[in-house]
Amino acid sequence: MQELSINNIATLQRLKDDLPYLASNLLKIKTKNEGLVNFRMTNIQLDAHNRIENRKKEGKPCKVVFLKSRQVGMSTYTESRFFQKTLFNKAKNAFVLADKSDSARNIFAMTKRYYDNLPESMQIPLKFDSTEQLVYETDSSFRVGTAGSKSVGRSMTINYFHGSEVAFWSNANEIVSGMLQTIPDNPDSELILESTANGTSGDGAYFYNMVQAGLEKNSDFMTLFYPWFAQKEYRRPIIEPIKWTDEELELKALYNLEDEQLMWRRAKLMSDFKGREYLFKQEYPSSIQEAFITTSNALIPLNYIELARKNVLSGEGMPIVIGVDPARSSDRTIITIRQGRVVQKIYRYDKMDNVRLAGILARLIDMIKPARIFIDYGHGTGVYDILNSQGYGSIIELVQFGSSAYDNKKYANRRAEMFDKMRSWFMQAGGVFIKDQEYIEEFVRDISIIPDLKVSDSTGRYSLEKKENIVKGTEIHSTDFADSLALTFASPVANVKKEFGFNQNNQRVINKNWQER
Repeated sequence: MQELSINNIATLQRLKDDLPYLASNLLKIKTKNEGLVNFRMTNIQLDAHNRIENRKKEGKPCKVVFLKSRQVGMSTYTESRFFQKTLFNKAKNAFVLADKSDSARNIFAMTKRYYDNLPESMQIPLKFDSTEQLVYETDSSFRVGTAGSKSVGRSMTINYFHGSEVAFWSNANEIVSGMLQTIPDNPDSELILESTANGTSGDGAYFYNMVQAGLEKNSDFMTLFYPWFAQKEYRRPIIEPIKWTDEELELKALYNLEDEQLMWRRAKLMSDFKGREYLFKQEYPSSIQEAFITTSNALIPLNYIELARKNVLSGEGMPIVIGVDPARSSDRTIITIRQGRVVQKIYRYDKMDNVRLAGILARLIDMIKPARIFIDYGHGTGVYDILNSQGYGSIIELVQFGSSAYDNKKYANRRAEMFDKMRSWFMQAGGVFIKDQEYIEEFVRDISIIPDLKVSDSTGRYSLEKKENIVKGTEIHSTDFADSLALTFASPVANVKKEFGFNQNNQRVINKNWQER
């Protein structure tokens, strides 16, 4: 490769502004097989870089939560990013906080390598150089530390903060909250939190909650996730014919995987994880939800949930049913409209009262002619009474989750029965379709944390874990989206005339023609 000439202002300006250009020309990384080589970004690193830069151009805060698979190079990218900013700007401070001291040392060694291998004319003189910090004569600095104290870093002014393996910090909430106080509130400041998953509770709870926060439309944070198969290098040649398992064939169809990718997955699963698939999924997830599921004890296996996101099916000719989970003191009102195998629409309201909710449901009844509306008894009696007084009593039903199940020899209560029917719905041959994607991440999050049914008494009847135990250790106050969908299975529903609801001629009636007035 021809050596870059850095003796003109245009080139220096590009090195300052264009990180991939700087990296590929002047930054060195250490590889296992080739020694020191120029840092040419992978497809994942380039995509992450472009998304971060586009966010900054839009004037949004650069606060990034990166949920990663193993060895995708996010630390290498982040340190190159912050190195560039401290090298070319005066009085800017970068700080990296790692989960362990050896990780901090490795990260600093990577950054020091960037500096040591620059052309001499590019090396800003150092005021201080140690095993954990570089301080330039320009008053900019690059430092590393270990997340062992709640007060670490609080005496600094930090312009660029990188939290490494945040899911494994024991005091993550307190540490990051403290760090935020040291970061100036201006467009130049950057905060990147990255980690592999570590479950949804305990030390891993804070990072899990931040990942979910970054998925919200109006959040200050942005979640970035790349499944293992997005890494181009994760392939293995096939030497002889292979017979794939049913699960491998499902993965191939669901994610459009090639045989070489499946071969890499199989070899990695058997060599590094000794066949323990749940560990592979945590380290090399295919989806955000899969990363956080560390056991196989979910009510609905994740592959069925993922299929529901990607499937394309029609509910034409099937009865429309609506599940309504009215707001309690700390949760939301969720309305789910299901037609056969299709969730046609999900509505979420953060504030609600009985009169307004009754009005919304009355307009839905008049517009799409549902066969039944099931309303949670707990906070839905007022809504039920209003609708009943307006003549809608024949299609509305109050559902008490703790009441006796239809099949009371199999289920301890109606809640367990509804959720088991929801499970069967997801797992039917051909799958189902979550057509409305507006709240898909919250919807999937709720569904994926519901545990499987368990035997509850000496008669062998099944029950579902109490809601407060399901959400314990997470940021979720209540599994409202899951409850609302489960309500659509509260009672058997007869078929209705084909012309009602979401047929080929008026399937957009809710999305475009109906709105709350």
